[in-house]
Amino acid sequence: MPAGESAAAVEGSDSAPRPKTPDFAQRYRTFSFRLLGPRFEGSEGSEVLAERLKRAGMNFPPAMFNALLLMTALIAGAVTGVVALLLFRVVLHSAEWYLYVPLLAGVGVASVAGGFRFLVDSRIANRKDQLERELPFSLSELSVLASTGSSPIRLIRHMAQRDHDPALTATFREVAYKADVQGKDLITALAETAKESPSTSVRDTLWDLANMIHQGGNLDEYLRSKSDDVMRFKRLVQKEFIERLSTFLDMYVSLVLVGVLMIAVAAFLLNALGSTAAGLNANELLLLLTFGLVPVAVAMTIILVSVAYARSE
Repeated sequence: MPAGESAAAVEGSDSAPRPKTPDFAQRYRTFSFRLLGPRFEGSEGSEVLAERLKRAGMNFPPAMFNALLLMTALIAGAVTGVVALLLFRVVLHSAEWYLYVPLLAGVGVASVAGGFRFLVDSRIANRKDQLERELPFSLSELSVLASTGSSPIRLIRHMAQRDHDPALTATFREVAYKADVQGKDLITALAETAKESPSTSVRDTLWDLANMIHQGGNLDEYLRSKSDDVMRFKRLVQKEFIERLSTFLDMYVSLVLVGVLMIAVAAFLLNALGSTAAGLNANELLLLLTFGLVPVAVAMTIILVSVAYARSE
C-alpha cells in the first residue's frame, strides 16, 4: 500500500466514531438494576411512579429507580454505621456507642430513601418552575407567529427549532416528534405531551391549543390573553415570596439562633453539674453542636430560601 493511502487509512480509522464508554453513574444504575431490579418489576404503584419520573425528566423505568434507592440506602446505612462506630467508640469513647451506631445507620438509610423521593419532587418542581418562567415569553412569540397566518403545525415546528427557552423548546420538540416521526395527529400529540408536563399552566395551554385546533377559534387572541394572564400570576408569586422572606427570618432567629443558644447553655450546665446527656459530656455536646447541628441548620435555611426564590422567578 502506498504511503499516502496508508496515512489516509490511519487518519480515517482515528476519525471513525468510537463506542462511548459508560460513566460510573450508568454502570452503577446497570449493576443495581441487574441485582435488584427484577424484584420490583410490576410492583404496586409503578404506574404512578413512572408518570412522576417522566414529569421529572428521568428516562428510566420505575424498577430501576427502586433498585437504585434500595442499593444506595444499604450502602449509606453500612457507611454511616462504620463512621458512627469510629466516632463514638474510638474518638469520643462513649459508653453508649452501641446505641448510636444503629440509630445513625437507620438515619442514613432513611435519609437516602427520603433523598430519592425529594430528588424526584425537586426535579419536577425545577422543571415546572422553568417551564412557567419561560411560558409568558413563548406565548408572546406564538401569538406573533399566529398573527402571520401560519398553520398550527408550522407554529409547533418553529417553536421546536428555537435556540432559547430550552424547557419549552424541548416540550414543543416532543410535540413535533410525536406528530412528524410517530405519525400522530397534532391534537393527540398536544394532549399526550400535556399529560407528561409537570406544569399545570403548560398543560392547560397545550390542551387549550388542542381544543382550539379541533373546534376552531382565534388562536392569536387566545395566545395574547393567555400570556397576559400568566404574567399577572408570575407577578403575584413574586410578591408572595417577598412577604415569605419575613417568615424565613423569624424561623431562622427562633429555631437556629435561639436553639443553638439553649443547647450551649445546657452544655455549660452539664459541665457545672458534672453530668452527661445521652452519654455525652459538655465538651462532646459542644463539638456536636459546633460541627454538626449548626452547619445543618444553616444549610437547611439556605436550601429553603433558595427553593422559595427559584419558584418565585
